Amino acid sequence: MKLQYRLTLFISSIIISIICGLGLASYHMIKNTIETQMGNNAMDLAVTIASMDDIKEALATKKDYKTVQNIVDCFCDKTRFQYIIVMDMNGIKYSYPRGKSLGKKYNDGGEERVLKYGESYVSKDKNVLISAIRAFVPIYYNGRQVGAVLVGLLTDTVYKELSAHILFFKITVVIGLIIGIVGAAILANLIKRTIFGLEPSEIALLLGQRDLILQSIKNGILAIDKDGNILFFNKVAKDILNFKDDDVGKNIKDMHLKYADEMMKALIYKDAIYNQEIKLCHDITLICSHTLLRNHKDEIIGVVSIFEDLTDVKKMAEELTGIKKMTSALRAQNHEFMNKLHTISGLIQLEEYEKALEYISNVSYQRRAVSEVLNNQIKNPHIAGLLLAKYNKAVEAKISLVIDKESNLEEIPQSITVDDLCSVIGNLIENSIEELVKQENGKIIVKLNSNKDGLRIRIEDNGPGIDEKIADKIFIRGFTTKPGNRGIGLSIVKQIIDYAKGSINVIQDNGVIWDIFIPMKGI
Repeated sequence: MKLQYRLTLFISSIIISIICGLGLASYHMIKNTIETQMGNNAMDLAVTIASMDDIKEALATKKDYKTVQNIVDCFCDKTRFQYIIVMDMNGIKYSYPRGKSLGKKYNDGGEERVLKYGESYVSKDKNVLISAIRAFVPIYYNGRQVGAVLVGLLTDTVYKELSAHILFFKITVVIGLIIGIVGAAILANLIKRTIFGLEPSEIALLLGQRDLILQSIKNGILAIDKDGNILFFNKVAKDILNFKDDDVGKNIKDMHLKYADEMMKALIYKDAIYNQEIKLCHDITLICSHTLLRNHKDEIIGVVSIFEDLTDVKKMAEELTGIKKMTSALRAQNHEFMNKLHTISGLIQLEEYEKALEYISNVSYQRRAVSEVLNNQIKNPHIAGLLLAKYNKAVEAKISLVIDKESNLEEIPQSITVDDLCSVIGNLIENSIEELVKQENGKIIVKLNSNKDGLRIRIEDNGPGIDEKIADKIFIRGFTTKPGNRGIGLSIVKQIIDYAKGSINVIQDNGVIWDIFIPMKGI
């Protein structure tokens, strides 16, 4: 049976049971109330008849049946009580609804207490002989009991009194049942629509499939609600973020993760974030996208984040990039070397031997100056190789790249890797080269200094500088003023510096000065 029909049947059964139960209870309460009221009225009438002097005297002295019957008949005509019997102490009837029984003994029972003990009471009798509500009252004459009066109302009369109430009650019950059943059907339909018409077995199957699919995905998945409470994470997310199974329901802000801050930004600014690179720790970098969760009313109810560990991919990319940089550096060096050979060859052919010697001397001096700084003062071979490659590229582009003689790099901060440091220096020099290639007499000055406090990097150029209108946007991922898919380099630089708890200042002084400081102690 479908869920909708089961819900309708179940709710209808409950409503019918409740209404029927309440109906029976109400019916019995009304019936008992009417019976009690009838008993009280019968008792009042019986007391009235028992206090009449004519009836007292008739029972005590005259033995006059007719007088008593006439008096009782007057009461029967004026009240609903047709069942009034006056009897003496022996149970002989002085009045009866059917006069032929006068003078005979009362045999319907129930009179023993009133005749023997002189009690007044109301009884509800249901037996073979009679079914009625009866009130018994003793009759006294000069302080001596001479008989009793019985005032009764047959059960049929009680039911006639009940009939009007019962009709209204039945109508109420039927209307209540109809409303209840219709309401149950509407509620079942609403529930069915809320779960998109799916049956419980289908929902269970979908949930099972969802968990299986989400746990099988190689990317990490993390979902939070609008308050930042964790709704779900798969096995990959659990392993990468070091979550525990009981972390579901906790607030992600309490997890003290940089990843949490980025997810909350999507909630605060109500804008999705795509392809964001986050350095989770010293050796783990994630690429992630934060998508807003919306309900059927298009209200934001949370954020789902999908991420991938880029550590291995990044290492491979850096290796490939390193090969590419090496190839580019060799090509630039070869190109520069060929240009210099052509110059020397031309001078020799023109028999300008002194000028050829002077040219060779100048080139040798420049090379020796760069080599001395790189070999003696830049102790890290990766950074020295990067600077040499950038020097050759700058020379090829007719840009003067000077490595300050005061530079000194012996130790790298614990909070940054060599690859990250190469990325910072390489991106900044590359940006300067791209700007200076457009003008003459371009010059770049690079200075690196490390000590026990930290590492300071200063890269200065004499380019056009940064437009004030975009100065506050240069570190936003994807922002660029150049054609093509660019705008990533400076955002990576900012991310690396921030993770290392360093600082980066941009100074505009006849060009751009990038002043960076990275503390030596690890984070």
